Amino acid sequence: MDMIKASMTRSAGHGPVVDDTRNGKDGQECKILAEQATDCLLDYLYEEPKALVDDSALFLLEIQKIWRQHDVDETAIWRELNERIDLSSDLLKRGIRARKGGRYRSTKLP
Repeated sequence: MDMIKASMTRSAGHGPVVDDTRNGKDGQECKILAEQATDCLLDYLYEEPKALVDDSALFLLEIQKIWRQHDVDETAIWRELNERIDLSSDLLKRGIRARKGGRYRSTKLP
């Protein structure tokens, strides 16, 4: 398969700017992940909870494959999510509603 030249940029705080040559396999995996995410969105919009559960499970399996390929520690991801949930819960217990553009802002909020 031909090599595909991909230039990607990310906004501040979301990782480095990447200028990399990727093979077709990576592109296919990205396509599958995007399709799973789209399926989840459509299930949500059409209020189909059973399909949302099924497609969410497929999405998580695909993202786990990508994490493994890039040696990402899955427990670190789940720990980060738990920290965000804990922070949000703590703020709510104190009567603080954190919202975008509000007084209390954090990248830790879900």
